This record gives sequence, structure tokens and C-alpha cells, in this order.
Amino acid sequence: MSHPRFLLGAGASCVIVSLCLGSSFAHAQTPDENVAGLGAGAIVIQGAKGSAQAWFMLDEDTTTGWTSEPGSHLEPTVIELADRSTIRGVQFDTASIETDGREPKEVLVEISDTSATDGFKPLLRATLTAAPKDNQRFKAAAEMSGRWLRLSIKTMQQPSHDIAQIMEFRAFGTRLTHNPSPTVTGTYELDGSEYHLKQTGLMVSGCFYGATKPIEGGLEGRVLRFTWNTDGDNGPAIAVFGSTGQMFVGHWRTDSAVVEHPVMAAFEAKKKGDSPGSCPEWKGTGDALATELKTEGRVRLYGINFDSDADTIRGESKPTLDRIVAILKANADLKITIEGHTDSTATAQHNQELSQRRATAVKQYLATAGIPADRLEAVGLGATKPVATNATPLGRAANRRVELVKR
Repeated sequence: MSHPRFLLGAGASCVIVSLCLGSSFAHAQTPDENVAGLGAGAIVIQGAKGSAQAWFMLDEDTTTGWTSEPGSHLEPTVIELADRSTIRGVQFDTASIETDGREPKEVLVEISDTSATDGFKPLLRATLTAAPKDNQRFKAAAEMSGRWLRLSIKTMQQPSHDIAQIMEFRAFGTRLTHNPSPTVTGTYELDGSEYHLKQTGLMVSGCFYGATKPIEGGLEGRVLRFTWNTDGDNGPAIAVFGSTGQMFVGHWRTDSAVVEHPVMAAFEAKKKGDSPGSCPEWKGTGDALATELKTEGRVRLYGINFDSDADTIRGESKPTLDRIVAILKANADLKITIEGHTDSTATAQHNQELSQRRATAVKQYLATAGIPADRLEAVGLGATKPVATNATPLGRAANRRVELVKR
């Protein structure tokens, strides 16, 4: 049986991606967000069985997708949105389906404002084209609001086929709430392996079995961005946290090269306790960020967030910045360069100027906190040093970052 490539790219609200849906939708002139994307904090909490899991429909990469196991193609998939949202329309992408006969025909999309198991009401019934095609958009008969979406394939283009594929699903609308980032401190388990996380503000540190370095990352909504480090398997990573303790984690294996469609490994884990636990390389104490900066000479930060297309540092970034202040005060001889990085959206000049302003804003914060200006240098690098693909929203989110370099 052939399956779509298991690849991923990314996006999230530094990271919130807005798409104008065009004249086929109500409110067409109002940019709507795809609230069902991984980068928006959506997570699959009930998925039809498949060799390519249902969350591949949410990665905003049309070259990846869900492939059902034989006979399970009619089982529903339930998606939990990060926030209660009003949905105006949806989109299906099927152009990359590899085998004739796997094309769904009728798909029922329902929405619930009650729970993941109750209160679902029909949002729309989509009839997909017989020939695989991307950008198949469908307007809801009426705008409806809720927190959970349920997708059910009702018929296939070829009724005798019992394996289905959907490459991408998007739900466009407006968030009605903006739930705070969850508390993610705890121990998570998958098939006997444990993942340990400790949250301070929006910064998250931790470890997992087989890692060569501790986890150091930052939350934005329900999305944690960090760097995955194991022997021979390194790259930017995300984790999305559900409301009932589930954790979806995926990372791009890029090593030293950034490719347009890097292979992504992913898994789902469940929270087993509120204690962060520990690993040999991380005890939950000390400062792994300081250690990495001093020993490796560079550290990537995902706990510093800015207003969209601006150099205004969000208040949620204060714990990360204060941690840097503490490191610099504890190491009086340490001098650093603050690098600002953007994704490839907009022109090269705009990106370079924006990244310079953001790096300068971080420098000013540190200086105001008492760090001598001669120990700090701010450099904007725009989109010239990507760590992930710029082809998808999630990849672009990984590329928007601040890095500290020891001088």
C-alpha cells in the first residue's frame, strides 16, 4: 500500500496565519484565520485509524495527508480548536492523493459548542471533486461557533474502495476567545518513554530519553516551539497541548541543512503526572540555557514574542528576558550578540529592518535592566538564516526567533 510522504512545514501566531478566502465566502474582505491548523493550536483528539495519522490533515502542507486503514475510512475525526471560534467555511486539499479510488466524495463537517463527544450540529456537507484537486472550498450555510469540529466521510467516489485519503483540511473563521497558554509542567508518557517538562512563565525546559541536550523552548498559546536534539536527528520542533492532557509533538529532521520538505517524525503522548521529573542530562534545577550559551556559544530562544510585523515585545516575554538578564549578571565577563530572525514573508529589505528593530528592542530591554550596553550587540539577519522550511506556516513560525551568540 502506498502512502503520502510524511513531511511537514509550520505556523502560529507570531504564528497566527490569516488567509483571505475570496468571494466564495461571506465576509470575503475580512481576512480569516485557519483555526484548524497545528500552528493555530488545533489538535486531533479522536482520529480515524490510519497509517498516516489524522493530524497530517492539519499541518498546512498539501503534500502530506491522512491515509485510512482498510475499512476504517468512515470513522469520524474530532478536532479540538485552541479557542472557541466562529467558522464561515472550510477547505479540502486532495491533489496529492497517490492512488485512484482513495478520493472521498461526501464529507460531513459538524461543530460542537458542548464537548468533544456531544452537541454536534451540521456545519456543511461537502461534495468533493472526482479528480483530486486542492483548494476545494465550501461555505457554511450559516456561521456557527464552537470549540470542536467533527469530520465524517459519508461516501467515496468509488463505493467499492475502503481506503480514504485527505491531504489537508482547513476551517476558516474568527477566534471568539483567546485562552491563555496551558500549564504544561509534568511528565508525559508514550509507549513506556517519558518526557519531562517544567514551565516558568512562557518558558519551558525539560528532557526526554535519548536527547543529547535539554529542551529549551517557549509557549505561544498552546504551541511550544523548541529545538529537537538527539544523535544524528536534530531540527526545530513543536508541541501542541490539548485541554485534557494530551500532547502532540513533531520535529523536522534537518541536521545542518534546511530542505524545503524535511521529513517529520511525530508522536502523541499523554500526561501522567504533574511532577516534571528529570533525566540524566536535566535535573529540573540549574540553568541549561546558561550552560548551552557558555559551552556551545549560541542558544536559540522561542520565549520572546513580538506583536505582528512590529518590534513591540509582548508582556508575556518578560520571564524569558529576565532570565537572560540573570544569566548576564551572574557572568559579568559574558558579552553577547542578539540576532533577530524572520521568516521569508515580505521583502528582504523589510525583513532585515524588522529583524534589526526586534534585536535592538531586546538589547534595550537588557540595558534598561542593568546590563552595560558595551556587552550587547544587536544584529538583524532577516530571513537569511532559516532553520526550517518557509513553505508552510509552521516552518515560518520556527524561523521567527531570537538567538544569542557569545562574543
